[in-house]
Amino acid sequence: SARDPNTYGPGLTRNLAPADAAALRDWAGWAARRDGHYGLGDTADAVLDTVHRIIDVATRHPLQVGGYKIDATMPPGMLLTVEDTDAAYAEFTAKVRVLRDAANGLPATPTGDYKALLALYADPNVLPQLNVSATTANQCADRAASRDPETYYRDIQDHLAAEPFYGPLFRHITPCAFWPISPIERPTTISNDHPALIVGATGDPAAPYPGQLVMHQALRGSRMIALDNAFQHGVFLEAGNTCVDATVENYLLAGALPSRDLTCHRAGPRPPRTR
Repeated sequence: SARDPNTYGPGLTRNLAPADAAALRDWAGWAARRDGHYGLGDTADAVLDTVHRIIDVATRHPLQVGGYKIDATMPPGMLLTVEDTDAAYAEFTAKVRVLRDAANGLPATPTGDYKALLALYADPNVLPQLNVSATTANQCADRAASRDPETYYRDIQDHLAAEPFYGPLFRHITPCAFWPISPIERPTTISNDHPALIVGATGDPAAPYPGQLVMHQALRGSRMIALDNAFQHGVFLEAGNTCVDATVENYLLAGALPSRDLTCHRAGPRPPRTR
């Protein structure tokens, strides 16, 4: 999905909290419908209460998960979804259950991907393959950032009521506040009528739908395909949606934009993961 072109820079992720909270609620509804199997709650609100209790306990004392300690600052970053397939949600649920067991004082052992994720949190080294340093350098060069740490704290506090779970994660201070140089040119303004096809999901947690619309408006010659009620980042050949796939394939093979913007609707069960 496209991002709002006006957000590139140090604040690239600052507006993600509402979209991620909506995706978390979608997962909570999925887990609630399978309460007999997962036992996290029989309604979306009950499942979210389980998540909030994990944070409350971690605020009082770190959770012990295998050989790792998890404090209250860590679960929001660990509990981010980018796919809403059954397989991805099942993996996500397994992480929540491990944290719930730890919050209840029970033995909690991470396995598979979760163990690898915790190892990343514990590793003080910079891992080049993650491209974090290059991404940060680009963001700091795109737009200037406030050098006052209090600016970021006030921003978190101003949005805390509306963004209690993910807001502090996305509005925190970045290395750009201490970057040794400032941007040397003004940000590029996106505004043209070149034809382009923009494809996205209305519930994308990594590129919120309002930002997709901003890009669509800036690219005046563009057409947009939106997959409705999909909470994933990546749609073409990922969501198993014929409406999306056929339109994109026609654009790629024949260079033909649809005559109007399209809203494609998800039907049937959630698709399996395609990669």
